[in-house]
Amino acid sequence: MSEFIEKLPKVELHMHIEGAMMPDLMLQLAEKNHIKLPYQTLEEVEAAYQFKDLTAFINLYLQGTEVIQSAEDFYVLTQSYLDRCAAQNIRHAEVFCDIRTYVERGLPPEMVLDGIEAGFAEARDRHGISGGMLGTFIRHLGVDKAAEDWHFYQQHAERLLGIGLAAIEVGYPASQFKAIFDQVHAAGLPVVAHAGEEGPATYIWSAIHDAGVSRIDHGIRALDDPKLVQFLQQTQIPLTVCPCSNVSLHVFEHMNQHVIKQMLDLGLNVTINSDDPAHFGAFLQENMVAVQRHCGITDDDLIRMTYNAIDASFADQPRKTELSDELDQYLEQVLAPVG
Repeated sequence: MSEFIEKLPKVELHMHIEGAMMPDLMLQLAEKNHIKLPYQTLEEVEAAYQFKDLTAFINLYLQGTEVIQSAEDFYVLTQSYLDRCAAQNIRHAEVFCDIRTYVERGLPPEMVLDGIEAGFAEARDRHGISGGMLGTFIRHLGVDKAAEDWHFYQQHAERLLGIGLAAIEVGYPASQFKAIFDQVHAAGLPVVAHAGEEGPATYIWSAIHDAGVSRIDHGIRALDDPKLVQFLQQTQIPLTVCPCSNVSLHVFEHMNQHVIKQMLDLGLNVTINSDDPAHFGAFLQENMVAVQRHCGITDDDLIRMTYNAIDASFADQPRKTELSDELDQYLEQVLAPVG
């Protein structure tokens, strides 16, 4: 592990909270809530986390959501992730979660916000970590479900950092949700959308024009469209790239094929993130190590992506200034001449 990476103050903008559930926590919550899993031992759960394809990943992810039954469970999960953030010197984190997964099981949507909010409150007190939740629409469940979810999110807008669009991308461009996102903007919440991961560059254009996004989650297919690259160079819309996730889900077969270095060299506003770190075996720090080892990413690139993440975050301006100052001070210490 690079000491520079280990001590670098970090910011994470693209992480699904259920994707931070480690195998031991899955077993713990399953036992607490009397949920029967297809695994009997920790070793069996750990083996399941070595999934071979997208279907196996989705099944594993859904099993993780099934063991969450209360605000307390969300609190424990969020606390677990933010403790990991503290160990990796992540100073600000923004996490995705939807309510639909739990509402469909007859659980109250308030438990999602209550549990995640409590976890962040404790992390602020214990570790000085800022951040919060991005309410999420599950795009493949359609516009009507998203409209129902927006009705709830709108009532709790002050508790959210923003609204995102996630899940199965192909077949569900942001244009289908334009009317809802118009309402989100009218309510004063920023919008982000997963686009250009499995879907083509046209889905990124749709996220920009139809959803009015402040950030694009993933965005790696932007390089397929020179006009889009030029637009992103000019506008500097942030891209929350998740390298280890892309390799685990076979968007790229090997990390040395990843385009993150090319994106940076083209002047795009790239940030680095973990997506579903427990499932992909790589939290933010491990993603940084992987791209430095296999993609030609330098320490200067990591510094640039961290400043990008601070600017792209939904922290208020005083907190952004604090984060920038903390990074400045670390770099002054690291780069100070010896002797």
